[in-house]
Amino acid sequence: MSLHGKNNMPRHACRRVHIIIGCLLTAGAVQSQSVSLEVSIRNNQLKKNDTTHFPHSRNGDTILHLFKDVCKAFAFTRYITPPLESTTALKEEKAVVSNVVPSQKRKPFLSVHGNVQYSFLHQSYVDTPFSQRNFEQHTLQTSLQIVVKDRYPLRVNLSNRISNSPWFSNFFDVNMRFDQAAFSRNGKQRLLDKISAKQFQQPDLTLLTASLQQELDKYNRLKSWLASGDVLQHIVEERERQYYKNREADNQPGASFHLPEKRWPNKKGIALELPAEKSISVDSSYTKYISRKKTELDSLQQKIHSLQHKADSLNKQLNHKLVALKQKIYATTNPAKLRAIERENGLDSQRQKGFDNFLSHVKSIGIGRSVINYSELTASNVSLTGLNLEYNDGFYGALAIGKIDYGFRDFMGRNTRQKGQNFLMGRVGIGDIERKAIILSAFTGRKYNYGSVFADTVSDYIHVTGYALEAILKKDENTGISAEVAKTTIPVSGSYQNNQAMKSLFQFSDNANLGISIKGQTAIQRTGTRLSGLYRKTGEYFQSFSLFTYNTNQTAWSVKMEQPFWRNRINLIAMLRQNDFINPFSEKTFRTSTVFKSLQAQVRIPKWPVVSAGYYPGSQLYIINKERIRENVYYILNGSVVHNYTLGGVRMLSSLMYNRYSNKGTDSGFIAYNGISYMAAHTVLFPQFQVQGAWTYTSQEQMQFYTLDVNGEYSLLSWARIAAGVKYNKIAGGQTYRGGCAGVEVTLKKLGALQLQYEKSYLPTIWQTLYPVEVGRLSWFKNF
Repeated sequence: MSLHGKNNMPRHACRRVHIIIGCLLTAGAVQSQSVSLEVSIRNNQLKKNDTTHFPHSRNGDTILHLFKDVCKAFAFTRYITPPLESTTALKEEKAVVSNVVPSQKRKPFLSVHGNVQYSFLHQSYVDTPFSQRNFEQHTLQTSLQIVVKDRYPLRVNLSNRISNSPWFSNFFDVNMRFDQAAFSRNGKQRLLDKISAKQFQQPDLTLLTASLQQELDKYNRLKSWLASGDVLQHIVEERERQYYKNREADNQPGASFHLPEKRWPNKKGIALELPAEKSISVDSSYTKYISRKKTELDSLQQKIHSLQHKADSLNKQLNHKLVALKQKIYATTNPAKLRAIERENGLDSQRQKGFDNFLSHVKSIGIGRSVINYSELTASNVSLTGLNLEYNDGFYGALAIGKIDYGFRDFMGRNTRQKGQNFLMGRVGIGDIERKAIILSAFTGRKYNYGSVFADTVSDYIHVTGYALEAILKKDENTGISAEVAKTTIPVSGSYQNNQAMKSLFQFSDNANLGISIKGQTAIQRTGTRLSGLYRKTGEYFQSFSLFTYNTNQTAWSVKMEQPFWRNRINLIAMLRQNDFINPFSEKTFRTSTVFKSLQAQVRIPKWPVVSAGYYPGSQLYIINKERIRENVYYILNGSVVHNYTLGGVRMLSSLMYNRYSNKGTDSGFIAYNGISYMAAHTVLFPQFQVQGAWTYTSQEQMQFYTLDVNGEYSLLSWARIAAGVKYNKIAGGQTYRGGCAGVEVTLKKLGALQLQYEKSYLPTIWQTLYPVEVGRLSWFKNF
């Protein structure tokens, strides 16, 4: 019986035949098999060379071919169909997949991320820069990043501070500003994405990628088919039939083994018929067919390797081009140059319209408290609560209006009257302030007199009005120069009308209310040297919102040089300056002829300790007779050696520090003067635990003492951490004092991080003793 024989079933019938075959094989052993087969027989008669054999079989289907064999039983051959290179069903499936558009998540109108932080501080004693017991302060801050329509980024900052100090003012500040940096960065990224998409859609690359994918699909399907168990089983069964054929030939000399009509798959997976009653050998059977498929697999592998090499080479070229283009795009600050880059890369350059075009040329927009820095002679480092706007697109314009507050950066804010201070400034010009521009500024307002704890008795505030002309010329971000000349009203009390102060603005022969400023910087590419300098000359009656002295003819200048050596492993910074005081509380007539010197050096060699040394001036504010504020400047000499390394698989951090300050007791209201301190510290870092030990020795004219400090931190869980430490203080020839610290931190995903800290330390006194100071802090931080 053969399933490929004459079909006696009705043409329109389709039946399932279950055949149980038992075969006893005697090849040195007796083995019994029971095989259950389910075969679908269709009424159509299979014909020779018919390409519709197994019309409903799919890739990997098992096909059973039955024929009469030994032991008066039916034998069968089993194999799976090889993968079809192309079928109508496969084409239709690919067409459906290619037409599926992935769903895009709808972006919200408003996206808000940020953080909120609360801190409570209690300090039993404060001595810098004022003396107070049981100082307490509450601070609440939040910073929000808001994106409107996934396109317009804003930053909102809120800060609230409340303390029980008579020297600090309580305040609540709100600031909202347009994040120009993020807006520009997102626009540049969109441009880069467009160029990247166009580059990687080149016809050559697209065709090469499609060919590579097609060959990979062929290779994977063929390799999977060859590795299937059905193919291996078929080869074994074929060899069994050859074995019995040989035994039959040995028992009946001259006889040949006859196979019934049989079909084998060709290269395309189409079954081929073999003539019935024709003798064949094992070499011309399925084994030979498999050998041809393996040869085809090797050929596909070589072709894939060649295509992959070409694709990698082309992709590498495009990636190199995109990296260079990315650097060029992100270094560009002019929107016109970005449009030129679009045209160079074959994109339709479309000028932004309306609101987007305006925002692309905005330098800053701020509402609430912000710090403005316009120019050296008008307003620099001024805290403004109000509105500021700066715009530059060939035309330059800026506007700032609101209240000013000089006390927010320093102490003494509570007892100075701030509410009446205001500021208004407008600036217009032509050009690009990042390259070349000329700008005319006009400003007016009033500010209180400083220099004492309480307001001057003569006048509570003074009016300031003036104008300035500034020229800017820049080669690049490293080289440029700016020059400014300004004229202001002279300091008067009362109104301008009563004092006729406005006339002084147009008396050009009088230089007493004239100011001149020149700033510049450059870089020498060959040596890596960076130079910068400032020169400022102000007349006796010149005043502005950047300067806090008047009735003083002053010349201020500074020069700074940065020089790297040995491939940037050694960096040297040197600076000279004179009369560069910017504190609003210093004496209004303060001036000095002293030239302050600063020199810093740092050595960074891979795998070696980082060595730093510096000699520079420090400053200190102090109160005289509880009324006048003075600023004392002295020199500090320090050096440090810090080494981060691994020993025995454990991270280590070792450091040595030296510090010397040369102020005198007559210049300071503090005990620590003309002193030297040494410190040695070592930290061991384990994955969940770290411990640190430090030794500090301080030598002053009044006393010498040293401190030993040991503390550690341990992570109990991924969300809980504890810390503790002890301190041992010893005065040379005197008493011993013990202190310590403790802390705990708990971080929960939904609630944020909560920290509790406590520390007991000591400060030196004039009685050659140490005074205990306890500090407690409660902090909470949450990201969202």
